[in-house]
Amino acid sequence: MTPDDFKKYLEESREIFLRWGEYVIDQIVGKLRVSLGYEPTPLFIKIPPLPRIKDIDSALGKIGRKQYDDPVRQVTDIVGVRFVVLLSDNIEMIGNIISSEEAWIAVASKDYQDEIDKNPKLFDYQSQHFEVRPVADLNIDGFVITKDMCCEVQIRTLLQHAYAELVHDSLYKPVGPVPAKAERQVAKSMALMETTDDLFCSTMQLLYDTNKPRNDFLSDLTAIYTEKIGQNLIKLDIKTNYAVLDEFRGYVEYGISDKISEFLETKKYIPKKIESRASSYPFFAQPVSVFIYWLIDKAGPDKVHKCWPLPGYWRELDIIFSDLDCKPTHT
Repeated sequence: MTPDDFKKYLEESREIFLRWGEYVIDQIVGKLRVSLGYEPTPLFIKIPPLPRIKDIDSALGKIGRKQYDDPVRQVTDIVGVRFVVLLSDNIEMIGNIISSEEAWIAVASKDYQDEIDKNPKLFDYQSQHFEVRPVADLNIDGFVITKDMCCEVQIRTLLQHAYAELVHDSLYKPVGPVPAKAERQVAKSMALMETTDDLFCSTMQLLYDTNKPRNDFLSDLTAIYTEKIGQNLIKLDIKTNYAVLDEFRGYVEYGISDKISEFLETKKYIPKKIESRASSYPFFAQPVSVFIYWLIDKAGPDKVHKCWPLPGYWRELDIIFSDLDCKPTHT
């Protein structure tokens, strides 16, 4: 393919590559939402991913420098997407999603962890790259993505992204000589960045381990709510649920989920009460609401009233007291 032919191909295929990039993003984000469970995807992905189409002059310059004879396959970043996450531990989750997707063939063209393992003394530019091509020709809204169309997917941490934005174009695509002192400064910054990331990852692991019982209990409550009341009624507010569970964590004990299920089976009117109010009262659309009914029955209204952590939901608490035909002795 001549440069003129390739230029014409790029001009005619721009919209097709754009749709291919959007499709790749949608597939990854969709699987990510499933994997994260309660973790909001916008908090996990620090910069919204968007397809980036390579400038035609840049693509033509690349085939001139590389002497590509099949540029459609060899220029792997005609369209690219980038996922920026908080920590290096998060990179693996997105990488696994990309590698396991059945709609495409993914080849890891750059894996920073493999490079570190091969050369532990190296402190260098880091990012994980995949070359993604459809398994078979793919029709997206009338646009045909052929098997030779590549989408390059980059996965970086926020620190790696800051490093790349500041350094990569100046050092790795230089317009002139790079002094040794500059390279040394960059290596020192990378070493500091890795250390910072390691500390952050360790901290997040400690937080995860500490809060795992609470988070697992919320998953159980959600399953109970779904079974007894209905999944479509849930409008999950993580902070509200965590506030209640953190305040009453002393009551979260082994077997509590089974006890709550049995409690709701005994008092069948409670799920019906919650269902009737879920659309009008946000608290009754929270899985933790079933826990509060059980807790009042077990610990008594005085204890729950005294420690109630949600000042905006006093009315809802009073409704629950009324449902259970009880009230605190002091208000």
